[in-house]
Amino acid sequence: MKAFQIRSSIVLILSFSLIGSGILVPNSSAQDAQIPGWVKNVAGWWGSGIVSENEFVSGIEYLINNNIILLDFVPCNDKIQSQYGDTKSVPDWIKNNANWWSENLIGDTDFINGLQYLIEYKIIKIDNKKILGQVPLEDIRFSSSWQFDKNSLVFVESSFFEIFGVYGKCLMQNGNQVWESLLLGLNPNKMDMYNEVAVWNDPQKTVVVYPYFTFVAYNEPGFYTYYRGECDSCTTTKFVPSTLFYNEYVTSGIGHQALTLLGYASISDMEIDRNPSILQQFDKVIMLHNEYVTRAMFDAITSHPNVIYLYPNALYAEIEVDYVDETITLIRGHNYPEPEIINGFDWEFDNTYPYEYDNLCLDMEFYQIKNGWMTTCYPENIFLQNTKSLFNLLKLVKDL
Repeated sequence: MKAFQIRSSIVLILSFSLIGSGILVPNSSAQDAQIPGWVKNVAGWWGSGIVSENEFVSGIEYLINNNIILLDFVPCNDKIQSQYGDTKSVPDWIKNNANWWSENLIGDTDFINGLQYLIEYKIIKIDNKKILGQVPLEDIRFSSSWQFDKNSLVFVESSFFEIFGVYGKCLMQNGNQVWESLLLGLNPNKMDMYNEVAVWNDPQKTVVVYPYFTFVAYNEPGFYTYYRGECDSCTTTKFVPSTLFYNEYVTSGIGHQALTLLGYASISDMEIDRNPSILQQFDKVIMLHNEYVTRAMFDAITSHPNVIYLYPNALYAEIEVDYVDETITLIRGHNYPEPEIINGFDWEFDNTYPYEYDNLCLDMEFYQIKNGWMTTCYPENIFLQNTKSLFNLLKLVKDL
């Protein structure tokens, strides 16, 4: 099988450890910009207990807002310790490093890269509301119809797309605090890059299939409530208002936003179920995390000659839809109705395991199957990064 290799620029091999601290620093370069002397002085004073943690954090916020610390992604931090009790946003053991930096025992680039790593991995927590954006919201194009408050958005500019999160809207997922919803936008200063990967002026007819049924299946109470043994009747679950689902991680909402921003047409799997022949008008079909589909959908998709299965785990379980009662019902697959039933369609090209569980995508490949192309990892996080691999991914999706 022919394979296109996409090498991620995420570097997980960490170059060195700051002595005595246990901080691992990624092998990346800090912005070549002048660090004000006051920031370094404050770091030393905080390390020596002369000023408060708030003063040190203010210095970090300055470095972020002046593009000295470049964040690929701003973590979701809901409440900060200085205003909400005794929980610290900066561990005490970082004080030694701040002192050493102020005494020039640690270089500027090393210390700044260390701060970047600690912020992105939430070892240091910053107040999202103090991270400034530089592109007016009027200049940003959003996919789908979103309602939002301009004054409550948190913005990070250094990624390929602009990324917005609503301040304070965090939730716990697998023990980590993550954004409840994210919005992507286009940066007017990057239009040359976007033009290379967008399909605004492309004569090909391509459509992205949004997995609405999968979103419904994941909504609680739903199929996963049943899988956990908490609800015997939850193999049938109700529709969810469509205005809520376009950003959901579990249903590849970030990827959907990215592709529609770049000009791709979009339909929901509900439209295919009602009219399977609709796919015949498109030269290329891009599937997202379409895990739960009907038999009519499965037949329409697998008979199309050019499908990109951008996310693993597509076409995994069979459902039926009742448009009168507005419900979906699990029919077969995902160890139902018998434990030995894995793929509900017994599909020979099912690529769920192990690819669905790789969301780092350090070595991502496209490989060819009978009616198109599949990937070897779950690429949702790639759309939130400023990496060459994202550009390459989008270029391949356009050219395949």
